Amino acid sequence: MTTTTTRLLLALPFLAACAACAGDPPRAITGLVDATEIDVASKVPGRVKALAVREGDAVQEGQALVTIESQEVLSKIDQVTAAVEAARAKLKLARHGARAAEKDQARRALDTARAQAELAKKGWDRASALVATGTITQAMFDDADFKWKAAQDQLAIAQARLELVQLGARSEELEALEALVRQGEGSLAEVRTYGRELSQASPLTGEVAKILVHQGELAATGYPILTLVDRRDAWVTFPVREDLLPGLSVGATIQVEVPAVRRTIAMTVFQVAPLGDFATWRATGEKGRFDLRTFEVKARPAAPDLELRPGMTARFVPAPPAPRS
Repeated sequence: MTTTTTRLLLALPFLAACAACAGDPPRAITGLVDATEIDVASKVPGRVKALAVREGDAVQEGQALVTIESQEVLSKIDQVTAAVEAARAKLKLARHGARAAEKDQARRALDTARAQAELAKKGWDRASALVATGTITQAMFDDADFKWKAAQDQLAIAQARLELVQLGARSEELEALEALVRQGEGSLAEVRTYGRELSQASPLTGEVAKILVHQGELAATGYPILTLVDRRDAWVTFPVREDLLPGLSVGATIQVEVPAVRRTIAMTVFQVAPLGDFATWRATGEKGRFDLRTFEVKARPAAPDLELRPGMTARFVPAPPAPRS
């Protein structure tokens, strides 16, 4: 055995001890690509009449997605529309007042009531004179008295009727009718809003990720019918141990390798948040070491990258932790 070989064999234990003291370099941290997802739902229940898209289709903002059939909503719209039209007709009638024929009829009714009152007054006068002399009975006088009072009441009613058709509706009545019209128009606007919910359009430019309710099935109120994903807003989430956080503050740039697209993408950290206690990494077998928590680090590319898809894996190598004293 040569002298050089002997020295190398003697130095191996020392080199191994030095490597152990230096510690292993940090390994790559694996994360997942995620993106903004939006559930498309309806405010009203109904049966899915038609689906204009399929899973995986690209959609533009405002594009029709699904049509829902609800006879209850359509019937309610017709009902409220009819009520509003009736209220408007009553208000129009009150503003224009009575027609000429109605006014003429009221005048004739007043003339008739006045003539009947005069005739009843003459009968009452004769009955008064005759009952005083005992020519007629008290019952006959009471009958004449009743006719005279009834004729007076009919005359008062006819006079009030003529005044009403001549003056038209009072301001209070017009205000009440106007309020009734506004109430009906508000209800109509509400039911028409529900009617617009029967046709759902895309709120963004993206991709159909999942269809949850198919054609012919019932869609419940607020239950998602389909899910859209906005691949323009994609990011990567990494679980990072807290001793590897230096250099990963918000605004820092990291190099992220995405195997699915076979390239490394520069991304900017935009959020650092602690995970729950269940995700805490605990040191074992090392006396005097504190438990180390795991943080959620999110980063996104500077510009939208349409090759990134939710669920893809990504990894990056963090800076090594500071040596322990």
